[in-house]
Amino acid sequence: MAFCEARPYIKAIEEGNVVVVRHCPFVPPEESRIEKLSDTHYLVKSSGEVRRYRDRSEVKGDNLDSVRRSMNRLKAIINANCASNDSVRFVTLTYAENMTDNSRITPDVRQFFKRMRRAYGRFEYLYVKERQARGAWHMHCVLFFEGEAPFMPNTEEDHPVRDAWGHGWVNVQGFSGDINNLGNYLAAYLTDDDGQGKKGARLANYESGVRLYNCSRGIRRPREVQITHEDYMEFASDEHTYLLSENEGGFTDGGGSRRKVVSQIFAVI
Repeated sequence: MAFCEARPYIKAIEEGNVVVVRHCPFVPPEESRIEKLSDTHYLVKSSGEVRRYRDRSEVKGDNLDSVRRSMNRLKAIINANCASNDSVRFVTLTYAENMTDNSRITPDVRQFFKRMRRAYGRFEYLYVKERQARGAWHMHCVLFFEGEAPFMPNTEEDHPVRDAWGHGWVNVQGFSGDINNLGNYLAAYLTDDDGQGKKGARLANYESGVRLYNCSRGIRRPREVQITHEDYMEFASDEHTYLLSENEGGFTDGGGSRRKVVSQIFAVI
């Protein structure tokens, strides 16, 4: 692999066995560059300019930056809690009726997880609420166990997970050992529209103000640290470190110049 050249600021995001390294052309400011003045306007401290906030979008799909941030946070949390692929179960929950009331989801899901913990022991979880085109809600849940996940029958005759849910159809899925970035795999599954071949298309159904995902209290969060270029070279050249992907993103800084940030995703094996 080709190593990145030295940059003023390098950040490593530790997500379990996956580590994201971002190479930035500047050192982020310690203080916020803007100051909120009201619900509609903010102050740019560097220039003294008063600007208006963009109008709030009705769906998350109208705001590509919000979509990207939500997807990246989701990937990072999944990887930070995945000890191994066989310690994870992916469960889809649906309602038998055309359930369109968002306020029902939280109490129904909490009761489901209580029953599941009684049946299968302690685990942490996150779940994503997805609204179908007809307005009905269903949930995708990721269950994280400390050791190997227990067997969960998934047949019409024997389906304890469906019985714990009690509101409609349920599907349980495990994962093979050859998926080296489970967060990326699941985030793509949750957000892409395979029928249309469009990445992130399903996020367009999410209303503004509705959280993309919710987590249990014990869920682990990714750890972010600043590292030196020497630290990066030592890590990237280690025999147990494997480069999964690399991409380059661009943005325009306050002076109108185009700047580039390089992101590398590594697996530690």
